[in-house]
Amino acid sequence: MMKIGKHGDIPILMYHQFVEKAEDGGKIKLFVTRKVFELHLMILKFLGYETITFRDLEKIGLEKRREKKYIIITVDDGYKDNYTILYPVLKKFNMKAVIYYVTGVNYNTWTADDMGEKRFDLMSEKEVQELHKSGLIEFGGHTLTHPSMVKLSDEDLKKEIENNKRDIEKIIGERLVSFAYPYGHNSKRIQKAVELAGYKYAVSTDSGTGFIDENLYDIRRTAIDKTSLVDFLRKISPKYLPYKYKKRGNKEFVDTYL
Repeated sequence: MMKIGKHGDIPILMYHQFVEKAEDGGKIKLFVTRKVFELHLMILKFLGYETITFRDLEKIGLEKRREKKYIIITVDDGYKDNYTILYPVLKKFNMKAVIYYVTGVNYNTWTADDMGEKRFDLMSEKEVQELHKSGLIEFGGHTLTHPSMVKLSDEDLKKEIENNKRDIEKIIGERLVSFAYPYGHNSKRIQKAVELAGYKYAVSTDSGTGFIDENLYDIRRTAIDKTSLVDFLRKISPKYLPYKYKKRGNKEFVDTYL
């Protein structure tokens, strides 16, 4: 298997929803169809990528992460379609993903109630347990209610992070190792709260250098939801995330509570 060169790092992809046909998705369009997702996994297989989770990365060790052609697929929020579409497709290709699961609500309140989006249900505890037992899915934290955490007091920040972690660990019976910031919004204060909660890694969206080991609590990802096939091929390159950082820098999130 090919190695990742020193000028690149493990590609980390970010998905949200999966639908059978485009008209099933919401107006915000944070989705890919089953057909497109299957094509993505076919491409990864053909190019020799091995999907891993953050728990796998912990076992591999950061110093050895470039010795094989690894890639991490992440999925935010924990929608019901993760069970009905994502999971069967992963089983078909024997590939892995990390799901960041919101536990304090049972549907997308943060977009349905505030932005007029369609309602999409989240997975049940029973479905989460089945995915966890498959060995193909790792779960991570994503807060109780999906707030922009830069607006939260220290007390509410701790509640959103730690209670969500407790909920998921109770469901699956295993410690969590990674966390995803809702909307990608984070700051040094928030990163510290995630670390104190016991997480080893935290993923963002438009911040982070593209190199995992430079800040384990600000690991950059690339969104795939509205990606063309040509862009997908670019985004799975080990050099893409460092390139994205050099071109766009870090998005600044103002910690409005302070």
